[in-house]
Amino acid sequence: MSAIPVPFQSTPGIHQILATFPGISALFFDMDGTLFDTEVIHAEAMLAMAQRYDIRAPFPPEEVHEMMLGKADQMVFEIIKDWEGVPRHWNAETFIAEKNAGVIELLKQTPVASYLSPSVANLLVEAKNHGLYLALVTSSERLVTDELLRNTGHHTLFDLTLTRDDCPRHKPDPWPYLRAQELSARSAHEVLIFEDSPVGLAAAVASGARVVKVEWYRA
Repeated sequence: MSAIPVPFQSTPGIHQILATFPGISALFFDMDGTLFDTEVIHAEAMLAMAQRYDIRAPFPPEEVHEMMLGKADQMVFEIIKDWEGVPRHWNAETFIAEKNAGVIELLKQTPVASYLSPSVANLLVEAKNHGLYLALVTSSERLVTDELLRNTGHHTLFDLTLTRDDCPRHKPDPWPYLRAQELSARSAHEVLIFEDSPVGLAAAVASGARVVKVEWYRA
């Protein structure tokens, strides 16, 4: 079964979603760039590391954001590990730990209102009130995911949270979304996935579920 992502440039209400996608009983959300407008925070953490270690990318700094979009940190490390200035002692885990420490420090300095749309927050509450199963499926690590959910007060809304730490394979592989279907006891036609990046959309479509291409943080 294949799926064609339906674009939403503004946040739909739950009634619009149910009318557009009859038969769904579960909503699965990506996190960075979809649920929260936090891709820029990850990029800022990367740029701060680059300045600290004098790491030089083979392209302009403003392209770092696009390079990271939707990718798990382990994939990002594989891209940057041979760049000029990258410490030779780094491996994927040391890179991820330092980068996530920077993300969490930036989150402490950033008002929630700057990365969470009220309409997105309202959609989650509406979906919960309508009895839909809610899952968060992210390529971020558990440490950052839990911090964001606590900061925004959404830690009690999701029935399931899958992070990079919970998955042996990562987006664009569909494994995380297939695992979420399994754990939620939902078949693909009962699931609607919200994703923003090419990597995430590829994983969502390959899972066989119906898919929304999120553009509400880019409009």
